[in-house]
Amino acid sequence: MEIHITGARGFLGSCVVRTLSDIGRVQPTDLDTMDVTDPSSVMNCFRKYRPDVVVHLAALKGNLSSRERPVDFFKVNSIGTLNLLEACRSLGVKRFIFMSSLTVHGKTDVPVDEASPIRPLHPYGASKAAGEAFVHAYTNSYGMQSVIFRPNFVVGPILPPQPYLDNLVYDFIDEVEKKNSIELAGNGDFQREWIHVEDVAAAIKLAVLANLRGCETFILAANRVSMMDLANRIVGRMGRGCVKTNPAVSGFSLISICDKAMQKLNWQPRKSIDNIIDEILDEYRTR
Repeated sequence: MEIHITGARGFLGSCVVRTLSDIGRVQPTDLDTMDVTDPSSVMNCFRKYRPDVVVHLAALKGNLSSRERPVDFFKVNSIGTLNLLEACRSLGVKRFIFMSSLTVHGKTDVPVDEASPIRPLHPYGASKAAGEAFVHAYTNSYGMQSVIFRPNFVVGPILPPQPYLDNLVYDFIDEVEKKNSIELAGNGDFQREWIHVEDVAAAIKLAVLANLRGCETFILAANRVSMMDLANRIVGRMGRGCVKTNPAVSGFSLISICDKAMQKLNWQPRKSIDNIIDEILDEYRTR
């Protein structure tokens, strides 16, 4: 099996390359070898190494950065996905896996599932929702077999020199190290879910092996905790620091149900929130 992985040098991509290498021949690309925003770059690469399945991970990410550069986010996350799908259509590549985001649902205190409304709060979430729409359209129009994943926060240790981006576990550790405190939005009761990068890669592997029909969407989530709980766990593991709240700063919850992935893919997350904190803290201390 020929497996093409975009964004292969990224945090998730490098883990997925390792995870899928034992089930097929992996063709990894990143910006220096294939620009997803350039249709000719995508087509030339696919003609040279025609894949059986495309795992599309290349993306820009981040709430704040997407508000500052919305056009860039739509070029990469939305039009880039369209360019890949069009190359697949032209060359007869029938299988496509797209990494979306739970942020397509916006915010909610009630757990969302795959059928819940799409209500993104920022351009990043909207760009992923648009990418999902392209995947559905190509699946329905051209008989492709597609899988869409919507993970919540994907976290884990990152090896230097890559920086930590949009990773609150790392940010909280850094705050304790530098300020001996963590400041939370509101009263700290906002909830999110934290999933280890290896658990996401395992779900992708199961999807490649499952050979599902049509277009299936799966939420991936684990370790639902409040910001206060997360901060207290980090302070406890570091053995110092305190947790403060700032009612003037707003926050929101986004929580989910991932029963479908567990039932249809037989997927189970393995890493607990304490495992995640320990791994990132250990890596932090080496820097």
